[in-house]
Amino acid sequence: MVEVLRGPDPPDHQILRPESSARIHTVVADEARGRGVGSALLTAAEQYAAGAGIVHLSAGIHHRNSGAVRFYGRHGYADSGRSLGKRVTA
Repeated sequence: MVEVLRGPDPPDHQILRPESSARIHTVVADEARGRGVGSALLTAAEQYAAGAGIVHLSAGIHHRNSGAVRFYGRHGYADSGRSLGKRVTA
């Protein structure tokens, strides 16, 4: 499966990435890996995004997920900054 989660349109004052963007997420069953399924899903998602006016896709993957890092890297995805996070509690 693949999903393209479009972000909100950037406000006029946006300075970091003033363009339409989305996050992409792919999942391929273990038994289907290595058969081109993920590549076909990614291609379809990118075509959908381009047709929808989305100009930037990001794949939020953990750096320790070496298989996903290699997969997206083979398809032209590269580091594009750093996302910092913090868990908060009440």
